[in-house]
Amino acid sequence: MLRNVFSRDYLFYGSSIVIGRGLEYVVLFFAANYLSKTNYGDLEFYKKVIEVGSSVLAFGFPALLLSYTRSEESKDYFYFLMMMMVMGIGITASIFLGFFNFLFLLIPFLFYACFFTGGITQTYILVTKGSSAASKYKIIISVLFYGIVFLSIYYFNVTSYAYVYVNYILFPFFGIYSIFFFYRKKIQLSKLKKYWRLLKKLLYGSLTLVISNFANLMFLYTDIFIIKLFSSQSSIDIANYSFALNVGGLLLLIPMTLVQVDIEKLKNNYDYVGILNKRILLLIATSAIAVVILFYVLTEFVITSYKDIFILFLIILLAKVIQAMSPLYGTMLIVFKKYNVNLAINISTLLLNILLSYILFKFMNIYGIALSSVICLLIRYLWLLVEFKKQEKTF
Repeated sequence: MLRNVFSRDYLFYGSSIVIGRGLEYVVLFFAANYLSKTNYGDLEFYKKVIEVGSSVLAFGFPALLLSYTRSEESKDYFYFLMMMMVMGIGITASIFLGFFNFLFLLIPFLFYACFFTGGITQTYILVTKGSSAASKYKIIISVLFYGIVFLSIYYFNVTSYAYVYVNYILFPFFGIYSIFFFYRKKIQLSKLKKYWRLLKKLLYGSLTLVISNFANLMFLYTDIFIIKLFSSQSSIDIANYSFALNVGGLLLLIPMTLVQVDIEKLKNNYDYVGILNKRILLLIATSAIAVVILFYVLTEFVITSYKDIFILFLIILLAKVIQAMSPLYGTMLIVFKKYNVNLAINISTLLLNILLSYILFKFMNIYGIALSSVICLLIRYLWLLVEFKKQEKTF
């Protein structure tokens, strides 16, 4: 079993995720140690706002591109149309953002949706060139992005807005390259119209994906937004909660790696789901222990200002263990094109999490929010598993 888990494809693609997330964590841990808790809390808040906003602009296209396209030509034309639609949605969103004085977030939203890790471009590379090419892209963009964020904080005294400014630096270069890329593809108007008609038929599914992805992200970040709204010391509480959340979130590297590497196998061989699930569970169990040790060492000897949140971290880690078991089944519902079911699960558990987080926060402060995540993520996991089993019977 372990030999299969540590296959070459897993290791290569997984290494790109580890490098990307590793650089992110280096920057975040540096910021947590270098900045005051207030500034670090504000930095984390803007980072999460950008991630949520970009998921709306991406409109569920990465998941649609991953699960629907088959031929090389369809992938090229869908990629072009999706990029154009994201730009159009961004222009429309600029009116709303400008009205609330958040127009400065438009470029970060666009960059994340189009070019950053997990965005449309990386997904296109994954489905056209395979996991090795996607790994190289992920490594390159991660080095550029987090390198600039680090320099912004350390050398240029940029604190809360470091995750905003970096997008303004990188977006022009990636945008210009995309223009030349599509020019070389020699997009034909007649074929473009054909695939546009096809894409329009899929837009309802894509709309459910964008709402579902938004709900999924909001589920992860509801905690932060509730703290921002109701805490009397929101920046400090966000700093404490985000630090524990970031360390616990390391477990999510496991399903991200294994599911994305084996997406084509999952699309063509549903029996493979059980095999992959065993590998995920095995790695989650062993990695959880390593993450606990990492948190203890970090807070005891390096970033000591966070040593008093160990209990909070353990509750969040339990939530992340449960969450790490879910992506495989969520991905399979998308592969089965069960967009409505996926949407119902994410929306329902999001609303429950908002309500429960608010109630428990009143009684247990940020510990109550962490406990709410455990409860709601468990409900979400069991619901996904039940829905998958229903589809499994039709194999």
